[in-house]
Amino acid sequence: MARHARLKPEDFKAIFRAEWCGPGLARALPSDMDCLFNRTLGRTLGLSAFLTGLLFAGAAGAEEPVTTPSLDTQGKPLNPPAPTTGITPKLGGLSAFGGVMIVDMGPVNDRLQEYRALYPADLPVIFPLLGGQGFGLFSRFLIGGSGAGLLSRSVDAANDRKITASGAWGTFDFGYQLLRVNGFLIAPVLSLGGYGMNVTVASKGEVAFDDALQNPTRSVSLTNNGFLTGISLVAKTVLIGKPTAGTPNARTGWSLGIRLGGLYGFPLRGWRSNGEAVTGDPPFGLRGGYVALSLGGGSW
Repeated sequence: MARHARLKPEDFKAIFRAEWCGPGLARALPSDMDCLFNRTLGRTLGLSAFLTGLLFAGAAGAEEPVTTPSLDTQGKPLNPPAPTTGITPKLGGLSAFGGVMIVDMGPVNDRLQEYRALYPADLPVIFPLLGGQGFGLFSRFLIGGSGAGLLSRSVDAANDRKITASGAWGTFDFGYQLLRVNGFLIAPVLSLGGYGMNVTVASKGEVAFDDALQNPTRSVSLTNNGFLTGISLVAKTVLIGKPTAGTPNARTGWSLGIRLGGLYGFPLRGWRSNGEAVTGDPPFGLRGGYVALSLGGGSW
């Protein structure tokens, strides 16, 4: 198979002012990371729904009635260590979450502004967020992982085209339990992982399959991948559940939570197209803050 040619040193700017009606860059293949994330996210959400159902079913089998959280601690300790069986945690949870993230798209939008005739509007900075998270409690330490997708946002461009941005991230999470009582949990979390961002310029019109094969110049896709750090505050409560059998000071059932945090990404190789380097690209890393609500199940 022939190797894709490295982009010429017309630099990153040339991509945005490429000839709109004549030959241009070949259509970029989707990022492997994006494809992998889409599959992983779907399986994570499905697994979360399945396991939370099992958790709730287990709670329903206990003798105690299902209740909502009580504000009366009844003299219970406010931050007891979570028990474990060897290296296996007895307390933990799985959930799906959705929210919004504000992303710093400034470096890309600054470049678009240099070609305002072609790009009359900047890319949005607010992205819908959809993902999943899971964790276990080891004494007072929280260990788990999370991942989310930034759903695509687009704006119209000249010559019946549009420019779209989307992304994804996944992290290992390490936290510390500050409060755990009556099924209520608060923990600050440090996250380490990776991200991928994608910016695509494409035609909006319909095209025949044969025409697309004969003239593969309808779009160009630019990807930016890197290392990701983050910090967040997680608060969860077992909204409907029962005392956890065999584990004092814990509840099991359906949970509601909120996660508020920030992410700071460090690009590995800058922007790329078709796996090849792009010269003259603006500096960019996935950076911003987010807030999300979570629904799931667990014991804590």
